[in-house]
This record gives sequence, C-alpha cells and structure tokens, in this order.
Amino acid sequence: MTSFENRRQAGEAHERRVSDEFRIRGWTVDAWGQAILSEPIRRAISRTRWAHFPDLVAVRDGDLVAIDAKDRISSADTGRYAISQKCVSFGIQFIAAFGVPIFYVLGNLGVLTPHEVLAYGTAGTRGLGGSYYLVNGRLAHQFDDVFGHPVQRDEAA
Repeated sequence: MTSFENRRQAGEAHERRVSDEFRIRGWTVDAWGQAILSEPIRRAISRTRWAHFPDLVAVRDGDLVAIDAKDRISSADTGRYAISQKCVSFGIQFIAAFGVPIFYVLGNLGVLTPHEVLAYGTAGTRGLGGSYYLVNGRLAHQFDDVFGHPVQRDEAA
C-alpha cells in the first residue's frame, strides 16, 4: 500500500469518527467536498486552491458549520499541530465568501478555527509538503465545549 493510500485511509477513518461524534451530540452531518466527487474530478481539484474545501457539513438547531477533519498533523514530541498555510488561507476566504464557519477537528478531537490558527500559529519551515502554521496543542478547544456533549436518549420506549 502506498504512503498516499495509508494517509487517505487514515483520513477517511478520522472523518467517520468525527461524523459519529457529531451525530451523538444531535447534529446532522454529511460528507462534503472532495469525498462526494469522482476520482477524475478529485484529481483536477487537487491542483487548485479548492483542494482545501471542508470534508463535512453539519447542522443542529439551524446552526450550519463546515468541518475540516485533520488527523496525523500533531507532533508527540512538541505538542504542536501543523496546519497548511494554504488550507488556513482557503478557510478564511471560505468564511468571508459564504459566511459559514469552518472548524478544524484534529486527531485528538481538539478544535481550532482558521482565524485561531492564523493568530496563534507561527510559520514553520517550508518542507516537502509546503508551508505550515505550528500551533501549540494546548490552545485547541475541547470538542464538547464547541459542539456540545453527547445527547442522552431514553432507552425505554
């Protein structure tokens, strides 16, 4: 299996986990962005700035949010997240254009917005994957604090 295939499978598993976390909190959540497109279109989009379109869209009580599920971006050694500068730039433009908030949900279910990454992050060195903002993991919000706690449902019917 290729490195890309491993990353893709890990990303899809994280998206499923994030979707499940939203659902148990009473949100309706659907795949959005490249996940719903055919492979030829995904390949074409990957060469544009639209490559950073959010993965999921969720709604609860009329509140609409876009979710970019980001796994495998934290460093166990430094406790920082590395988020692509192109991704953050697209997120800020998306919010300005559409008025829909974007949240990055990280592998440990920490939550940051593009504006927080821009404000808290420091520019990391440019690597093979491009330029990244490095953000201290302690600055991420807890998932429950942003999206609510799991809904308790009555089991007796």
